[in-house]
Amino acid sequence: MLGNQKRQDDTQFYFVGGGIGNLTAAAYLLRDCGFEGKNIHIIEALPVAGGSNDAAGNAEHGYVQRGERMLNWQTYENLWDIYSSIPSLNKPGMSVTDEIHSFSVENPCYARARFLDETGEIMPCDSYGLSPAELKQLIALWKAEESDLDDVTIADWFDEDFFKTIFWHSYRATFAFQPWSSVMEFRRYTLRFFHLIIRLTNCRGVTLTPYNQYGSLILPVMKVLEDAGVDFVYDTAVTDMDFADGDGITVTGLHTLCRGKEGYIAIRKQDKVVATLGCMTDSAKFGSLDTPAGFDASAYPMSAQLWKNIAGKKEGLGNPDKFFGKPEESAWETFSCTFHGTTFMDWMEKYTHNKTGEGLSSTFVESPWYMEIRDPKVPFCKGQTDDTTFLWMCAFNSGAKGGFVQKSEYDCTGREILEEILCSLPMDEETRQKCRDEVASAIPCSMPWIDAQFQPRALGDRPAVVPEGSTNLGFTGQFCEIPEDVVFTEEYSVRSGRMAVYQLLGMKKDVAPVKPIRFDVRVIAAAAAAYLK
Repeated sequence: MLGNQKRQDDTQFYFVGGGIGNLTAAAYLLRDCGFEGKNIHIIEALPVAGGSNDAAGNAEHGYVQRGERMLNWQTYENLWDIYSSIPSLNKPGMSVTDEIHSFSVENPCYARARFLDETGEIMPCDSYGLSPAELKQLIALWKAEESDLDDVTIADWFDEDFFKTIFWHSYRATFAFQPWSSVMEFRRYTLRFFHLIIRLTNCRGVTLTPYNQYGSLILPVMKVLEDAGVDFVYDTAVTDMDFADGDGITVTGLHTLCRGKEGYIAIRKQDKVVATLGCMTDSAKFGSLDTPAGFDASAYPMSAQLWKNIAGKKEGLGNPDKFFGKPEESAWETFSCTFHGTTFMDWMEKYTHNKTGEGLSSTFVESPWYMEIRDPKVPFCKGQTDDTTFLWMCAFNSGAKGGFVQKSEYDCTGREILEEILCSLPMDEETRQKCRDEVASAIPCSMPWIDAQFQPRALGDRPAVVPEGSTNLGFTGQFCEIPEDVVFTEEYSVRSGRMAVYQLLGMKKDVAPVKPIRFDVRVIAAAAAAYLK
């Protein structure tokens, strides 16, 4: 992993946040930039690194993860690049990239029950259902300039019937768009993943990881960084930055807070700072089998407060209020349920005609909560036994009253959320009771800012990865601006980290470009057939 050439100076890199963008940026410093681990510092507010890639628990007491993201083999150019240099923890002699690709080839994703109606019956998906008028609206969107789409929502652009189409359900269920999301970001998605239009109804374009993404992506890169001697500082939040006087952007110090104690890190002229702006899982709250997660967005999220503080000091650092100002729009809830038994998965296999983990997800498009359930392949977590199964659910309309429990998901206990799922399926009562009896844990998790990156925005609301005039400050994550690429993806974080370290060091190395897949004649022909079907 380590490069052959070592730097002769003692430049220090300070990373604010321990998510995948900063972890892989540190790996690029080791591989491509000649850095030693002792000169790399990763400052994380939580007691564990990984950012929004998390999963924890055990077979006895159950598992929990806040969220999950899809990967794509054709387009995640920089993620596959850096992980091709990171050894697998499970397959000696293989890189993580090779391990994931091998697993995905051996376990292809193919959903036979992609969407379910109000009775839980499988919906036909042989056509996207776009009318000629809606196709014209979509084509007009592709032709539009981003400068014409400032603060425009998807609902502003398309008519009401568009939101009843399989096309819309495919994008909402796969990528978590809402009608009030930014149409600028929606446009980017339809172009970036143009090749997936022939696969969205069956999820064949999704690349699966052998374990959850914390186990498959975070732990391997952490091992490399720790072995190299990278300095990890946990339970420490960076709350503000000091800047040199003048028009440029030069960080001179970091204000920190560790377990209630304030601290300060002086930044020398030659040192660099890379900060993750905002975190979609910030302010997450957990419930339990008999306790609701609730909903609380009364405080500005800690990760965005740093952004707000520095944006008030320097021009060109964006506008966090655009993304963290309407929690009622950006919030939804997820649900992690562990069973000591296989009754639920056995029933789902018979009903969906998919083996556990094969179908990726099924979405109740007529559910008041708009629920999406996923039953990953066992083992999803290391140490998970064959008779311990895991169900994960997200609901994009968590504030609505459920169809059966008559409460918002935020107000439901884990037991009540499971009841909503069981009653939404055409399952006999005896099987439902067996599922209830096999529950080991049922953990709801509310997240006020999980969809914040999709909020309507204007050009300039997100700062550049390295802002104009910056001498030592760069940004990573979902709230900096990378032309043509799309947020809410692992690739966006990794790409931003690679861009930040290369640019701050003045390196001539190229970052893997966004593939122009939408200009491939074969893709255009296949997409046209899918759209017109």
